[in-house]
Amino acid sequence: MEHEGEKEHELLANEDILYEAVEEFFASSPFHEILNSAEALMTTSHSLASITTDVTEDEQFVYIAIQFPDHFVEGDIALEVKAQYLHLSVQETIKTDTTSSYSSFTKTILMPAKIDETNMKSVWKDQTLRVTAPKQRAQ
Repeated sequence: MEHEGEKEHELLANEDILYEAVEEFFASSPFHEILNSAEALMTTSHSLASITTDVTEDEQFVYIAIQFPDHFVEGDIALEVKAQYLHLSVQETIKTDTTSSYSSFTKTILMPAKIDETNMKSVWKDQTLRVTAPKQRAQ
């Protein structure tokens, strides 16, 4: 008889497999270019559109450098890894004497390899978030 925790773990594992299959389908199809073009079009007029990303790799690691506009602070940034994608979310708070407004920006970055998200390290310096992520070992 399976325990409830084992069933939940199995469901989560199946969900990850399905999510990864969908991600791989879109990464290897013309949809990937269409989605990237649509995202670029929607964000060009956005104040956060000046966020730039640079992804490099060596045999063991993937390195991501994310450059932010001067008015940003570290607390506005969230990173999430799913399959071979890094999802970047940024929220900006704009305060004036009488009001506060919020804007947000999301970007999905295709990694050159699957990464081990549990051992990622990041450093914030000079408006740049530098992420070092070890590549997943082949199983």
